[in-house]
Amino acid sequence: MTLRPATAGQAEVAPPPVSLDIEGTDIQVDVIDVGIAEDDEMEIPTSFYEAGWYRYGPAPGASSGNAVLAAHIDIGTEQMPFARLKDVAIGTEITVGRADAEPVRYRVTDVRNEPKAALDTDEIFRRDGDHQLVIVTCGGEWLSDRADYEDNVVLTATPL
Repeated sequence: MTLRPATAGQAEVAPPPVSLDIEGTDIQVDVIDVGIAEDDEMEIPTSFYEAGWYRYGPAPGASSGNAVLAAHIDIGTEQMPFARLKDVAIGTEITVGRADAEPVRYRVTDVRNEPKAALDTDEIFRRDGDHQLVIVTCGGEWLSDRADYEDNVVLTATPL
C-alpha cells in the first residue's frame, strides 16, 4: 500500500489499540503498532488478520488528529477481512479495543476509493483538528503490470 506518513515523532500518549471490530462485517482483527518501512512508507502487517496502527500519530481515543490503521487485502480472491472495507455502510459502528483501557467506539462517516497517485497523506496522517479514525487498505482494479491496486479504500469514522 502506498502511503507517505508525516514525519516521525511521538504523538500524545494514549493507550495503544489492540483490536478492531467493524459491526456487521468479518473485520474483527488484532491491531499491532507499526512505524515507517525502509522505503519511507507506512509499515503494513503481513497477516490479513491484523491491522497496523501508525504509532507515530494519534492513537484511537486521542483528543485530536487522525488515528490511522491500515491492512492488506488478498489479491484476486477478496476473501480476507479487509476486502470488504469498501462495502461498509455510513453509520456503521466500529469498536477499537485498547491495552489496559476501555474500548473506543466510532461511527463511519465516509468510505471512498481514492487513486493512489492522488492520496492526500497530509490529511490522512493529520495530527491536529477533530479526532477521527482512518482505516486504509488497497482497492479498485488490480494492475498486474505494477503488481499493485489502482486505489486505496479510505474509511473515516468519528467518535461516539
